[in-house]
Amino acid sequence: MKTAAILFILLFFHTYQITGQISSETRENEPKLIFDLNVANDMTFFTDQYFTSGIQFRVYAPFMAKSPFSKILVHAGKNAVNYYALTLTQNIYTPIYNDTLILQEIPYPFASYLLFGNRLESYNPQHRLKVTSEIQLGVIGSLAGGEIFQNTLHNNIAIADPVEGWENQISNDLCIQYSALLEKGVIGARWLELNVYGGAILGVPHTEAQVGMYARFGFFNDYFQNIGISKNRKWQAWLFCAGDVNLVAYNAVLEGGLFNESPYYLQTINPVIWHTRFGGTLVYKTIKLEIAQEVISPSYPTAYWFRWAYASLMVGF
Repeated sequence: MKTAAILFILLFFHTYQITGQISSETRENEPKLIFDLNVANDMTFFTDQYFTSGIQFRVYAPFMAKSPFSKILVHAGKNAVNYYALTLTQNIYTPIYNDTLILQEIPYPFASYLLFGNRLESYNPQHRLKVTSEIQLGVIGSLAGGEIFQNTLHNNIAIADPVEGWENQISNDLCIQYSALLEKGVIGARWLELNVYGGAILGVPHTEAQVGMYARFGFFNDYFQNIGISKNRKWQAWLFCAGDVNLVAYNAVLEGGLFNESPYYLQTINPVIWHTRFGGTLVYKTIKLEIAQEVISPSYPTAYWFRWAYASLMVGF
């Protein structure tokens, strides 16, 4: 599956080298520079297991349209409104019993990965379409800094203890993956929106496909008009819920990286995963705050359902 994922990425690169277009259209009433920080953690539920912590940081800026990687990102049509971003992602994973030091007794890998990416969010209001695509490069293993980040955090929180067992984490390896997601509006009423979406991730650490639905209720600008913040409207607020089915072909967190297999020897991962998230969003002009909970079904036969919470803050200038 690892080899197939890389071949798919190389084929995708070859295809979009010719058809990809670069555009940086912005509207006068929209911010030119946007910072977006998303912090996820299972601390809310006092679990520290499976996916235990994650950080996503994105900087949307017109100059990112000139990146060489932008040539392979996908647009939502000729007249789309495009937002290019430089991204950083770190995800951290631990076993249920994270003080278990004997390798054979660990029910889930210690793992973390760190990815840098070039992202494009492309909106087409006329056809009610949004296409999100991203190329990411990075590492999985100790170089990703999962152990340092988690234990530094725990050492400074009274209710948490340092996590032992990180010496058993997945070995250092390279990561490269390409993702694309297409969203289509189905219902666009004044107080209610319903969208369907589908997409895929190819490469390392993940190779999978997904289909799902997103619904929100409240008062807001049209979802496909822009990135969600604007100087035109003072207040927006809504509740949302999304659910998707993921078809998983490869997961480096459970199976090891491109060159190094996982020391945990998981023979089987679940090929179908259910994932849902729900929460609320508040926007004041060019400031957006979102808080939500996510739930995911077991990733391998003996695993459990799991949940975590996240908070994100977007600020535009």
